[in-house]
Order: sequence, then C-alpha cells, then structure tokens
Amino acid sequence: MKYAIGDIVKFKLESGEIQKGNIQFIEKKSKGEILYINSFSRWAYKVPDKRIISRVRGKK
Repeated sequence: MKYAIGDIVKFKLESGEIQKGNIQFIEKKSKGEILYINSFSRWAYKVPDKRIISRVRGKK
C-alpha cells in the first residue's frame, strides 16, 4: 500500500505494542520504505513499511 506525508496510520512496534500517528517523512530504500511517524503519544518513530497495519480515517 502506498502512503503519503500526512496520512494517519496504525503501526506495530518491535515490542508488539500498537500505536497511531501521522507520517512526517518517507525515505525510500532498496528493500522498501522507511516511514518517520509522529505518534499521538508524543514520540517519534522510524518504522519500516512492513510494520504498518492500516491507514486510519481522520482529519489530516
């Protein structure tokens, strides 16, 4: 699935915890994309696109 800056997504951390946040930056790599996400819990994450669960509907 393609994502864009500003999309709100639900993603899984290495610990198994699920977070929601909005995409701030997308880095394209040969093995996939790395998404930089500002979580609604006030943390910023660097997440591979394989850990994105779904896009969340909401205001951008």
